[in-house]
Amino acid sequence: MPLYRIHLINSDFESVEEFDYPSLEDARKGAIIAATAIVSESAAQGEPTTAVELQLYCDGARVARHVVTLSVAQLIIGKHSGD
Repeated sequence: MPLYRIHLINSDFESVEEFDYPSLEDARKGAIIAATAIVSESAAQGEPTTAVELQLYCDGARVARHVVTLSVAQLIIGKHSGD
């Protein structure tokens, strides 16, 4: 099984871990799940907009790069909001 290095980065932290995955697609799914957990936690702590860049490496070469983002916007409720 190929060894993939997952590099997660945002303005607050950087994380690098290595995992065995059967394919690039499985590695991508695992990295996206990890990044989603991080942005969800940031939103739960009150960050209105947050993002995590993820980079996947295999045999020292970068094979994929993505950004997972989450924005939370309050909507106004009232007679002028269209409700």
